[in-house]
Amino acid sequence: MDRIVIIGAGISGLTAAYFLKKPCEILEAESHAGGLCYSYYDNGFVFDYSGHFIHIKDMKIKKLVDKLTGGVNEVKRNASIYIKNNFVPYPFQANLYYLDEKTKKECVEGILKRKDVEISTIMSFIDWAETTFGKGITKYFMKPYNQKLWSYDLNKMTAEWVGLFVPKPNVESIIKSAYSENKKKYGYNSVFYYPKNKGSGALIDGLVKKIKINLNAKTEKIDIKNKTVLSSEEKLYKYNTIISTQPLPELIKQIQNVPEKVKAAASKLLSNSVRCINIGVKSKEGIPHPLKDIHWMYIPDKKFSFYRIGVYSNINKNNAPKNSYSFYVEYSSFNGKYKNTKNVVNDLKKIGFIRDSDKAAVISVVDIPYAYVIFDKNRQKALEVINLFLKENKIFSIGRYGAWRYSFIEEDMKNAMATAGLINRQ
Repeated sequence: MDRIVIIGAGISGLTAAYFLKKPCEILEAESHAGGLCYSYYDNGFVFDYSGHFIHIKDMKIKKLVDKLTGGVNEVKRNASIYIKNNFVPYPFQANLYYLDEKTKKECVEGILKRKDVEISTIMSFIDWAETTFGKGITKYFMKPYNQKLWSYDLNKMTAEWVGLFVPKPNVESIIKSAYSENKKKYGYNSVFYYPKNKGSGALIDGLVKKIKINLNAKTEKIDIKNKTVLSSEEKLYKYNTIISTQPLPELIKQIQNVPEKVKAAASKLLSNSVRCINIGVKSKEGIPHPLKDIHWMYIPDKKFSFYRIGVYSNINKNNAPKNSYSFYVEYSSFNGKYKNTKNVVNDLKKIGFIRDSDKAAVISVVDIPYAYVIFDKNRQKALEVINLFLKENKIFSIGRYGAWRYSFIEEDMKNAMATAGLINRQ
């Protein structure tokens, strides 16, 4: 009889378990399921583990998500960039019209003077950005924002991650956007979905209804010779196949007697960390005007440590009680070191996102040690070595951190379904 162990009860692990037709044991290190798709409640507010929205193209996934969550709202993205005390609609490169004349001129000249070279995602991100958008757009948005997002040298990062995540209007559209308002929506997230109730965690609630999970069961050791997993409860689980959704470097640390070349490859995998500050604000005057109807905002300005804010209560009014609004504020760091966030409320007041008369009723911190995978020249070669070793030992490492990639919920659910289907056929 097949014995399957799933490590991690986040969206990927739970989706795999949901579609498996064979018995499995799910080990979750935390006291609750959900991973980064978890939602929690505080003083009448619903908070996610930072902004967690559902981007869906496949209607089969949409139907499944509707079923699991009890229904989702379709939301048309309203995002902007706060730059030079001004608000520019997202994406920056398609909305130059809103810039001051000097900045606008520099951006247009930059795209007209781009180098005539072949564009490739194996270029450094900075070279890719300047070749794609020109030096002006790179100077004012692509470089400062992404430096804050990744907290890593952008000259050492490749552009392999950009894919769907960086909208790429053609040159004519970019130049036209400098002289007239752009009406076209760009990007994979121009429309997204969000549960009607319970935050993003509603998706997890729907999955766990039929799935038994071993909580507070952190994986400590994996013995690939004897096919056992030892958990923090000092319980031994026998397996034929493992599905791991935890960060790939953590998986390699847990496996006993890993070949040195695999250890060396894992040591080259890099990521940043994110500290999310969730804030619930009481206000009889309602949300401040600059944030009215805004879903999230990018902050490239260096004088603010956070790189992005989002407004939960604009995405779903049920996320905040009456006479209140709610934020998430994100700070990025490298190597697990978190930035000082004690001035977050004062900084938000300086921009006008919180009034002096408003009261921050809830301030809570969510630390995400593994947040964004760093795409550098070592990543792909390291993954090839690691994945070959895992395949030889019947270990499927899936999900954003298991597969060590930049992904979104729909993609992770589909890959988990495919993994479950492959195991079902074995």
